[in-house]
Parts: sequence; structure tokens; C-alpha cells
Amino acid sequence: MHAFLTQPGGHLPIPVPAFGDSIRRRRLELGLNCARAAAMTGIDRAHWNALEAGWVPRGNERLLRSLAGTLQINYDVFVNAIAPLEAHFTETAA
Repeated sequence: MHAFLTQPGGHLPIPVPAFGDSIRRRRLELGLNCARAAAMTGIDRAHWNALEAGWVPRGNERLLRSLAGTLQINYDVFVNAIAPLEAHFTETAA
């Protein structure tokens, strides 16, 4: 299982709908269905569905690189877009 942002002090992921929407839009722009995008990324369909629901992966460079590759997004741009989300939840947990 891949790491996703979690609630401070808990185990349930916090969805970020705008993130999921951007993943879904880009997948559709590329003409990929969910199953194909998941296979290209190296994750199962349930994890892909979680991404599109807004679950933000973190701390797994291999997954992030694979996801950026599948979506044909520059890795550095992609990671920089996720960084504020991670920082927000890290600060909330402190």
C-alpha cells in the first residue's frame, strides 16, 4: 500500500478533491481509462480510484515519478504542486 496524506493522529486519508479532479482531467485529456492509467503507473485500480477521489500520495518517489510519467507531467512541477498539500497537513498535525 502506498502512503497517502493522513489525518493528524489518525489513519484515515484526507481527500483533496481539487487534486483528484486534476488527475482525472489529465487522464481524460490523454484518452486513458482508469484501468490503463493504473497499469501504466504500476498500481491497482483501487489505488487509482483513490487518487481520483483526492487522496494525495506522499513520500514515495517511485510512485510519484510513475504517476507523473503516466500523466505526462514534468516530475518537478508535479512534486512542487503536491508539496503545499503535504506542508499544510504536516503543520496541522504539529
